[in-house]
Amino acid sequence: MSKAPVTRAERVLFVHAHPDDETLSSGGTIATLLELGAEVTVLTATRGERGEMLTEQLAPLAGDGPRVARHRETEIAAALAALGGPAHLWLGGRGARPTDLPERRYVDSGMRWGDDGRAVAAEDAPADSLTAADLGEVVDDIRAAIRSTGADAVVSYADDGGYGHPDHVRVHHAAQYAAKAEDVAFSMIVDPESGAADVTVDVLPVRAKVRAAVEQYRSQVAVDPVDPADPTALSWVMPHGVRQHAPSVEAFRHGTEPQAPAPQTYAEMSGQGKATAVVVALLLGLVAGGLGTVTHQQTLGSFPVGMVLTTLIVLGLTVGVRLVYRSRAMVAAIGIGVIVATQVLVSVGGQSSPLVLANAAGYVWTFAPAVIAALVLAWPDLSGLRSRTAPGRE
Repeated sequence: MSKAPVTRAERVLFVHAHPDDETLSSGGTIATLLELGAEVTVLTATRGERGEMLTEQLAPLAGDGPRVARHRETEIAAALAALGGPAHLWLGGRGARPTDLPERRYVDSGMRWGDDGRAVAAEDAPADSLTAADLGEVVDDIRAAIRSTGADAVVSYADDGGYGHPDHVRVHHAAQYAAKAEDVAFSMIVDPESGAADVTVDVLPVRAKVRAAVEQYRSQVAVDPVDPADPTALSWVMPHGVRQHAPSVEAFRHGTEPQAPAPQTYAEMSGQGKATAVVVALLLGLVAGGLGTVTHQQTLGSFPVGMVLTTLIVLGLTVGVRLVYRSRAMVAAIGIGVIVATQVLVSVGGQSSPLVLANAAGYVWTFAPAVIAALVLAWPDLSGLRSRTAPGRE
C-alpha cells in the first residue's frame, strides 16, 4: 500500500447515503481538508427516515418517517458545523438536481441484518426509496451536484457499501458513474487495515472535531466517554450493539485512473509517437505517389479525371495533416514519399516509360506534389494566435 499525505483538491464532493455516514466513515478527512483550505461539500442521499432512535427521549419518533427526518436534519447540521462547516446538499434538492426537473426526496430504503452479519435489503423498501429510484436519475442528480459545486473529486463508498447497506451500494454505483461522466476523480472509502488503500489520511490531529460531530448523532450511536489515558481514542456503540473504534487514519482507494488525453497535435506526441507519425506520413506519401503515377493519365472522355483526383489526393493529405496535427515534418514526409514513389516507378520503366508522359497531366503530376507540399510547409502556424484570441473558459 502506498501512503501519501493529504493532497488538497480545490473542491471535493463527499457522497453519502444517510446523516451520520459522512462523520463515521470520513469525518476526519472532511475536517482535515477544510483545515487545508479545500472547498468541501457533503451530499446526503436520504434523511435516514428508517434509522433507529436509541435514546429514551427520542424513542417515540421511531417509525414516524417525517419526524425522524426532521430530527436527523438537525443532527447532520450540527455535526457538519462541528467538522468545520462544509457545504451541504440533499440529493434531489437544490444544487443536486437537473434544473429542468422538479425537486424530489429520496427516502431511506431500510435494511436488515443477514445471517453473515452484513446488511441486506429490507423487504418493505418504500416506493420512493433510494433503491427503488431509477439509477440513471440518481446519477443525473449527483452529476448536477458535481457541476453546481465545481467538484474536482468525488468520494464515496466502496462497491460493497462498507457493510452491505443497499443505500450505500446504490450511492457507490451512482457516484462512480457520475464522476466518470463528469470526468472527475473518484475515490472509495476502504478499511485502513485492508491493504487496499492508495491514500491514507492521518486524522488524529482533528480527533476533537470528529468526536464533537459524532456526539451530535445521539439518535444513532452512543459515544463512549473520553479515556483520560488516551484522549485521542474514540469509540461508539451502534444500534445493533457492536462497538466501533475510530481509526487513526482514514483510507481511500482511487477508482479507475482517468485516461491521459490522446495527443491532439504533433507537438504533444512523445518522441516515439513523433517518429511513428513521420513514418506513417511517409508511407501515405509513397502510396499516394504510386497510385498517382499509375493513374494520373486516366481520362473520362476529354476530362483528365486521373490528373485531378491524384492532385486532390496530395492536396488533401498535406493540408489535412498540417491542419489536424500542425506538423511540417509530417507534410514533408508525405511530399518526399510522393516524389520518391514517382521517381522509382519512372526509373523502373526507363526512358520509354508510359507512366509519366510529356503532356499536361504528366507535367502536373511531376511538379504539382512538390509545389503543394512547399506551399503547405510555408504557411505560418496560426495556432498560437487562435489560442490567444479564443474566449477564456470561466
